[in-house]
Amino acid sequence: MATIDAARAAKQTLRDAVARLDGVTGVGLAQRGGPSDWVLQVNVETVRARKDVPPAVDGVPVVVRVVGAVRAL
Repeated sequence: MATIDAARAAKQTLRDAVARLDGVTGVGLAQRGGPSDWVLQVNVETVRARKDVPPAVDGVPVVVRVVGAVRAL
């Protein structure tokens, strides 16, 4: 489990780590379970794009969601 403060602190490190990966469409925070259980979330276009995303950053778990291509309306 990670607090929101720990997740916020780790977010920039994760953004830097995935910045050059093809298929990453977003990085954010997500609550999982209780109020002290936060994770980093990476949205990707395809299942293949998730292979290089780290499973955790600075002790904060990373969840990967395949959301498909993101386009402006």
